[in-house]
Amino acid sequence: MVEPLVSESSPIEFFREQLERAMEHQRIATSAFTQYYLVNLLVAGVRGEPLLPREAGYDETPLALMYVRALQASRAERGRLWRALGDNALFVAGFFSDSLAGKLVDFEYYRALGGRAYAQLSREDSLARFGPEVFGELAERFAQFADLLSEVSENTRLDGSNRSILDLYERWQRTHSQRAARLLAERGLAPLQGDGRLQ
Repeated sequence: MVEPLVSESSPIEFFREQLERAMEHQRIATSAFTQYYLVNLLVAGVRGEPLLPREAGYDETPLALMYVRALQASRAERGRLWRALGDNALFVAGFFSDSLAGKLVDFEYYRALGGRAYAQLSREDSLARFGPEVFGELAERFAQFADLLSEVSENTRLDGSNRSILDLYERWQRTHSQRAARLLAERGLAPLQGDGRLQ
């Protein structure tokens, strides 16, 4: 039977399936609530819903500026800003991880600020609509969840082209991603943690 060119599933169903496939492939388990949160983050990002409010004078609101704004915000506004900051950092670090290559700010910058934003949400119960457990897990496992989103991004690209070994190695050097290391190992190359050279 020929697969239809256009899927009839909703974006939520589509990304839930993609995320579950990536979780199975990477052997990552999480709570149903965190999985639901990640699926909705993917749907919002792909629909183009703004994760961070626009800042006058910038094409994109810098994460550091949003971080300072969240620290200075009223209690009511703080939760919204922390969540927007964490979500934006996770989405970019995962779904658009290749865009960070060679930039002034890299994966570690996104991981640090996004992880801190989620940690703040987990500590301030009343700000966390999804519960402190979800945001605590997002903070602690930020890099793992970014790897999941990266795999979803790769699996949903229209061109279907494979990443070159050099690109994969450069991603591993930048992020020390467990997933990138496994993919290199599947190609017969084992990255070393020390000096960053391949075996």
